[in-house]
Amino acid sequence: MKSRRRSVQLGSSLVLTMIFNLLASTAGMASERPAYLDTSQPVETRVQDLIGRLSLEEKAMLLNHRGTTVERFNLRSDQWNQCLHGVWWTEPTTMFPVSIAMAATWDPRLIHEVATAISDEARAIYNGWRRDPGFRGEHKGLIYRAPVINIGRNPYWGRNEEAYGEDPFLTGRIGVAFVKGLQGDDPKYLKLVSTLKHYAVNNVEQDRQSLSAAVSERMLHEYWLPHFRDCIVEGQAQSVMASYNAINGVPSNINPLLLTEILKKQWGFAGFVVSDLGGVNTMVRGHMKGRMTYEDAVAQSLIAGCDFSDREFEKYIPVAVRQGLLPEERVNDALCRVLRNRFCLGEFDPPEMVPYSRISPEVICSPKHRALALKTAQKSIVLLVNRDGFLPLDKTKLKKIAVIGPHADVFTPGGYSGKADHPVTPLQGIKNRAAPGTEILLAHGCNISETVATVVDREEAFSRGASVKLIARAPGEYIQFLVEVPAPGTYEIKLRYKTFPDRGTYRLSIDGVEQGQAVDMYAAAASYDNVASFGARTFDTPGSKHFRFTVTGRNAGSSSCSGHFDNITLAGPSDLSYELERLPHTTGGADSGDSIRRAAALAREADVALVYVGTTNAIEAEGRDRTSLSLPGRQEELVRVVLAANPKTVVVLMNAGPLTVHSIKDHAPAILEAWWNGVEGGNAIADVLFGDCNPAGRLPHTVYASESQVPSQDEYDVTKGFTYMYLRGAPLFAFGHGLSYTTFTYGKLKLSDQQIGPGGKLTVSVDVTNTGKREGEEVVQLYIHEMEPAVTRPVKELRGFERIGLQPGETKRVTLTVPAEKLAYYDETQHGFTVKPGPFEVLVGSASDDIRAKARFSFVGTL
Repeated sequence: MKSRRRSVQLGSSLVLTMIFNLLASTAGMASERPAYLDTSQPVETRVQDLIGRLSLEEKAMLLNHRGTTVERFNLRSDQWNQCLHGVWWTEPTTMFPVSIAMAATWDPRLIHEVATAISDEARAIYNGWRRDPGFRGEHKGLIYRAPVINIGRNPYWGRNEEAYGEDPFLTGRIGVAFVKGLQGDDPKYLKLVSTLKHYAVNNVEQDRQSLSAAVSERMLHEYWLPHFRDCIVEGQAQSVMASYNAINGVPSNINPLLLTEILKKQWGFAGFVVSDLGGVNTMVRGHMKGRMTYEDAVAQSLIAGCDFSDREFEKYIPVAVRQGLLPEERVNDALCRVLRNRFCLGEFDPPEMVPYSRISPEVICSPKHRALALKTAQKSIVLLVNRDGFLPLDKTKLKKIAVIGPHADVFTPGGYSGKADHPVTPLQGIKNRAAPGTEILLAHGCNISETVATVVDREEAFSRGASVKLIARAPGEYIQFLVEVPAPGTYEIKLRYKTFPDRGTYRLSIDGVEQGQAVDMYAAAASYDNVASFGARTFDTPGSKHFRFTVTGRNAGSSSCSGHFDNITLAGPSDLSYELERLPHTTGGADSGDSIRRAAALAREADVALVYVGTTNAIEAEGRDRTSLSLPGRQEELVRVVLAANPKTVVVLMNAGPLTVHSIKDHAPAILEAWWNGVEGGNAIADVLFGDCNPAGRLPHTVYASESQVPSQDEYDVTKGFTYMYLRGAPLFAFGHGLSYTTFTYGKLKLSDQQIGPGGKLTVSVDVTNTGKREGEEVVQLYIHEMEPAVTRPVKELRGFERIGLQPGETKRVTLTVPAEKLAYYDETQHGFTVKPGPFEVLVGSASDDIRAKARFSFVGTL
């Protein structure tokens, strides 16, 4: 078998080499290989040679990320992709925990390993279709739009799941690790191109394509940009996405300060800037509200520093150049930046020269990657509360376990997720890990929300360009349209809908009477021209009819129960057509009252109750900010009733953004923060509950004690009360908080110096000892506080951390280094960073509110 596989691989390599040689012989002169295909030439020479062969129209094609293939050179657009926590593909790939959960590991080495696995799978997909044009699934390129490194300043932000929390330093460390894992470590070739999203000050979904963030110069440089700089300068990310929003009235897409002055000049960025989808469109229709032409929008975007965009670039670049709005030299510069990356990806080289071309599709969903997904999920779980050592549970003493809650038997993949490969729900995890013979009881309890969210999606393939999406999660949830039938008679009823991998099965009822057969909207890939026929219905009278589509279940391959409702037609006395996004509609789910009572009864007869509650993308997602920090729907009532029925209850939170759950904290003996934790999430939660894994995750954000603590979403100055650095009052759970099943003590801090100056660094050492009876991991966190600041400075500011493992009784010395520039603040009078001479305090501990050791030092001189 090995010999056969080797011969197949050699055959594939020979085929690719033949294709490369054919391209070389036909692309230019027959007797001489063109310089852009000469692998002995420097990349810059090759890039310039290719650009010199292109017409203006061809250049414009290559600056459209989904552009027309340049037939003369057989150059297709890259067809970018997403990989926030796994490759987004039409076939299953390994789905890791969402980004906020990865940040909760506080383990950059682990996240580098995760990103390496993700990029292995991305390269394997690319290699698969490059070797075999008939290879399964979508044929994507190697430019990936990840990671999202926007800061979670706003706890209501719908996209907290996609980012790494509220702190620039933590985000920078996790972001750099992820970027390096995606792009690889080969000195010549890139594995993937990593695109940082969304540059910059992108933290509100409402009106994001037209809002302007009012940000001071100091806040921009001190809070909103440092992690971008880390990922560019240290991480060497090769692409940056300009955000939809404006900053101080200037849209990011045409902001020369952001895209050229800071990014390209100050930070030395040699990669390319890409607009967000429809970025040029947001200029014309959003920010400028029709006061800017497409030619002007394209020209201004490029002149400001945006290099790569949508079809508007392909269509209007030649026009803008010929009208004198845009120098062709700038077009060439943009194209150079894009093509340089495509050359460094090895696209123009024989595959045997590119080490990443040897990655086999066998790595996709491999056991090794599945094990890494489990490890990451385990390490991300945060033990928030554990009164009197209630956890871990002794599985050998449990005869009956009640598994309760709307998240108990649901898998929540998160946004920008691919197709999950046999995901493990919390219920299945308990079944997998409980002792043999344990009786597992299940109760849904209530819905995640009393209403079910909808969104109008606008895509060209829809009838009239729009459709209503119901973000349903469970059977019984529905969407009901009010349809006006103008005349009595018998009508044939049909629904036009979109298929997708997360679709459910729906049954139609009209005025409470079922109609026709159920329709399964699931398919492995998106498809728009699907029509379900529900047969004939006779209406005796004209008027309003209630068309209700109710979830009855989901296909075994589906990851959820959502539905896309495009158009309804009624063929009868007259032919009627209804665009559903234009009709009044309501949503809802099954009544929760009886379900809550049944859950309480089940809890009462069990030895322990496990209640899984939280949010889904129906509550917090791209385009949808939360309106409350509380648990949605009747979930808090469910927890309260179950606790009353059985005080031996563990609450497991499954969410992205922080949840303010005072009552649960006050009454539950144990609480876990388990996030949306990937395909192995159910097993990971069970491992922590039963003590097979000792939790050591830490919160990457503040959980506010009340919503009154949170400033307005329109306030971008974090000194007004945002984050652990400037929080007014005590939090519910602090940034960096997380408990363990063992205990740790800290020794006295040892500083390398009592004072440091410009260019210097402070080395801080501390001995940490596991004083408990279990092995465990501790996250040692170092904060800095300026004692005599010239401006408002943080109460404490994270400047170092390390996650370490310790056996019972073991001691390890942790050494962290703080460069002098990490003491600086941004001085608007000097338009740069500075350090005021004077005393500073070093604070080291287990969380931002659990400081175990302190010491002082001074900064002298001028930075």
